[in-house]
Amino acid sequence: MVVSGYWSRCGLPPIPGAFTLSDTGLIFHSIDKTEADGASQPPTTAVSLAYVENDGAEVHYLFRMDTGVFDTDRPGPLLQIAHGTRLQLRRGGPGSATQLAVLNSGGPAVSPNKARATAASGYADSLYALFGRPRGGIGLIGWRGRRAGRLGEYIASRDSLALDPARMIGESQLRHALAHELGHRWQSRAKAQLAVLWQGVPPIRDPKRYGYGDTSEHQAEAIAFAVSFLQTTAPGGESGSAALQLLEHYELLVPGTRIMVRYLALQPLYRAHPLRLLLTSGRSL
Repeated sequence: MVVSGYWSRCGLPPIPGAFTLSDTGLIFHSIDKTEADGASQPPTTAVSLAYVENDGAEVHYLFRMDTGVFDTDRPGPLLQIAHGTRLQLRRGGPGSATQLAVLNSGGPAVSPNKARATAASGYADSLYALFGRPRGGIGLIGWRGRRAGRLGEYIASRDSLALDPARMIGESQLRHALAHELGHRWQSRAKAQLAVLWQGVPPIRDPKRYGYGDTSEHQAEAIAFAVSFLQTTAPGGESGSAALQLLEHYELLVPGTRIMVRYLALQPLYRAHPLRLLLTSGRSL
């Protein structure tokens, strides 16, 4: 069994690939051979159908698996096992498969030093170019934030940002949290602008996705997803149609990503982005 689609783990943006089911378990193979951050021990998972989305052109089936969601338009046998069936997962061969990760499964956390290095990296500089650099700097989240279960928070009164790397499972989640919290910084300074951009954006459908029922968090997730899409496609290599298809899957998980991509692509930082003209023309979006 091979089912192609897009895997979104721990609320992160989707990556293209395929699940295979054999006698030994269910394995996700990413197209670009991206290795996921995650647990060292193979967890078990229950597969369930979260919801079905019809966008007028395709019917999307979203399956929930542990801490992630898998989006496909050709579910095949997954529909037959999506009723609470528990599956044992394993890691594939070197460079070929990505093991599903469970947040509390003992996987390696991000160190505070790594968090500081990321906050001083070229990636962070690109975010500062878009949303500004917090005057109060970036530190570690306090006990109140940890008690509330937050991975990050932006404190507008101090213009500072805090992260909790000990509860993150890898650099991808660290980068996402940084973009999300700097998105909140932009919110605090451009409320009217965001209100105009946000007109007509539907709510998040999945009640288990972060940002459901909360416009502020929904917007910050869309901003972080937009940054991820623009960073992912910046090297070029994929066709315009493939990039737009990927963007549709981003939009499916977090509505509003598309309009944020269009707005951010107009900024000087992305002047040389290979898809800038396509993304900002409006015709294909």
